[in-house]
Amino acid sequence: MAGRLNGKIAIITGAATGIGSATVSLFVAEGAKVLAVDIKDPGETLAAVLADHRDSLRFDSLDIRQTEAWSAGLTTCIAAFGHPNVLINNAGALGSGKPVHAETVEGMTAAFESNVLGMFLGMKTVIPGMIELGGGAIVNVSSVWGWSGVANNVAYQTAKGAALMLSKNAGVTYAPKNIRVNCLLPGYIDTPMSRGVTSEEAKTLIDFTPLGRCAEPHEVAPMLAFLASDEASFVAAGNFMVDGGMAAL
Repeated sequence: MAGRLNGKIAIITGAATGIGSATVSLFVAEGAKVLAVDIKDPGETLAAVLADHRDSLRFDSLDIRQTEAWSAGLTTCIAAFGHPNVLINNAGALGSGKPVHAETVEGMTAAFESNVLGMFLGMKTVIPGMIELGGGAIVNVSSVWGWSGVANNVAYQTAKGAALMLSKNAGVTYAPKNIRVNCLLPGYIDTPMSRGVTSEEAKTLIDFTPLGRCAEPHEVAPMLAFLASDEASFVAAGNFMVDGGMAAL
């Protein structure tokens, strides 16, 4: 039976754990060939998927903040599967939680490198080849905090807001080239990164989620699969919440 992602060659960043590994698992199950990349070693979920899908999945260590690393990753993908026609920019990092008056230049710079620069470099690396292919799909993972204002954590929220606008800009710019760029905005998802919040912060996040709970990564991955698939052929420059209703408040 044909999978909904047959013929797709994807690079997925932040793939070691959380939303990234859940997305890799779903993509290969739906027929995609995937280069999974992360600065960290594969977690348990991704390791199991790698063992079961040796012909359609590769893992590579890649620091998304480095141009040379992206060039090497693209070379690896092309050698294994061909030029990618899908990019999932999922990698990112949580900020310090500090407000403007307490945040440092170094903290702001680190947040932008992890959450914006890496995304920019990924698109800059794959878009020329997508143009030659006649199209492609890119999904940039921002956050509901890039949409809704909250107190504190200025570095993370500002960077995620920039990621949203970067996606809109690229979406409008490259739609005439049949490259669909969309933005995913998750809410409170149970991932290794989100487990860094305090119990009080976790309670606040759940209180501000109308569904009254955090989500599991496998509840986010289907939206990424849809946006990467031909089912979303008329979906471009959009923002898609997977946040349990949080952004509506």
